[in-house]
Amino acid sequence: MKTRYGIEDEAFIRGDVPMTKREIRAMLMVQAKLSPSDWVLDIGAGTGSITIEAALAVPEGHVYAVERFHKGIVLIQENCKKFGLTNVSIIEAKAPDGLADLPALDVIFVGGSGGALPGILDQAERLLKPGGRCILTSVTVETTAKVTEELRHRPFTYEGFQMQVNRLRKAGSYHLLDPLSPITIITAVKNKE
Repeated sequence: MKTRYGIEDEAFIRGDVPMTKREIRAMLMVQAKLSPSDWVLDIGAGTGSITIEAALAVPEGHVYAVERFHKGIVLIQENCKKFGLTNVSIIEAKAPDGLADLPALDVIFVGGSGGALPGILDQAERLLKPGGRCILTSVTVETTAKVTEELRHRPFTYEGFQMQVNRLRKAGSYHLLDPLSPITIITAVKNKE
C-alpha cells in the first residue's frame, strides 16, 4: 500500500472538535519519518486526523490515540471506522494519565498537553526507544517557550520551525490567500544510549 500524506480535510468526520489541517499533518508525517512497522502515540488526538494518517503509514505497526474529551473519542472511533483501520487503540484520558501501560514506541505526536507538558515529556522519555522521535506542535509563543525549556534538560536532540499556510480562495474574478494560524513544529529525537 502506498502512503499518501495530507488527506483532504473534508474526508474526516469532524464535528466541532479542532483538527490539524492537511498541510500541517503532511509536514508532521514527514518529520516523523514513519516506517511500516512503527509503534506510535498521538497525544491530544482530537478528531483523530493525525492518528489516521499515522495508522495508514504503519500497516504493520500500531497507533495509540489519547484524547481527554469524550466527543473527540467518538470522532476518532468514527474516523477509524470510515478509513477501515484496525491498528488503532483509543485511550480516553488526559495525558500523562493513560500512558503507564504502553509499550516502547518509535514516534510520539504531542498536539495538545492540557498544561501537563512536563509529565508528558517524562513519559516520552520513558516510552521512546533510543532514536525515537517526539513531534510537538504549538500555536502559542508561551507553549513554544515551555517546550524548548522542558527539552533543554532532557536526553533529546531537537530542532524546530514555524509554518504559515495560506490557502488560495476564489473571490469573484480575483483570488485571495486565506491564512491559517501559524504553527511551530519541534522534532525531538531521543539520544541513543
